[in-house]
Order: sequence, then C-alpha cells, then structure tokens
Amino acid sequence: MLNLVESCLKSVSEVFDVYLQYGNTNPIELTGNREKRDFYSRDQSESLYKNCDIVFSHCGIGSIFNSLKYNTPTVIIPRLKKFDEFSDDHQLQIAEEIKLNPLVLMLNEENPQLFLDFITKYQNHKKVEVDLINYNLASKLKSIILED
Repeated sequence: MLNLVESCLKSVSEVFDVYLQYGNTNPIELTGNREKRDFYSRDQSESLYKNCDIVFSHCGIGSIFNSLKYNTPTVIIPRLKKFDEFSDDHQLQIAEEIKLNPLVLMLNEENPQLFLDFITKYQNHKKVEVDLINYNLASKLKSIILED
C-alpha cells in the first residue's frame, strides 16, 4: 500500500504534507514533507481527518467512518488475502460497497490514472462535518415510536 501511495503522490504536481501511520509494518522512505509514526492517538487522528485534504487508507471501518464524517476525499486500498494481508477478503467486500460513495476511490495498481482524476476532481474541495450518527433523527424517531 505504501509504495502505491508514494507513486500516487509523485504523480501530482501539488505538494502534500503526509502523515503516515504505518502500524507494525516496516515504513518505507517517503519523499517530501512526510511525517511517519507507528501510531497516532485518537485525538491526533481526529484532527488529521478533520484538517487533511485527502486520506489514504486500508478499508478499515474506523478510517472510513472518520473520513466520511469530515467529508474528506478518501482513497481506499483494501488488504487482500492473495498478499497474505488477511485470512479473507472482507476489506475488499467492504470496499466494493463503500466505493459507491463519490468521495471514495478504491485504488488498485492496474489503473493509477484513477487517482489523478480523483485528486483533480476534489482539489479545493469544501469540507463540512457530516453527522453520520444523527442523534437528532434517532431521538425524533424514538419519540414517534414511543408515542403509540
């Protein structure tokens, strides 16, 4: 995944600050203004999702949720069984559904041009926080249901 991200970032003329959480993998050398850590705290991650221009992520639900919550264009690269990254392809199954959202691009190595098109489309994208949980709607529905 990290090599694919690096090649995508090299393919655009605009320079991005990159904050990379690499977990328990060996981080690769990245060019440009790149910060690497094995872990960002929940608060640090929340701030990054809120303020960044684009997110690259494996297809973990928490990452996708935070990206969509902050209306952030997101490139997902699901981990795959064929690369021994997981015992099954559940991230691919999730990605097939999530990619229907126009703010999400499922990237693969066969077509890096998709990334260039995606980044061009969402350049200077206006971000607005989205209430994905929607407590107000849930409360309203609860009051209607309990009135009966």
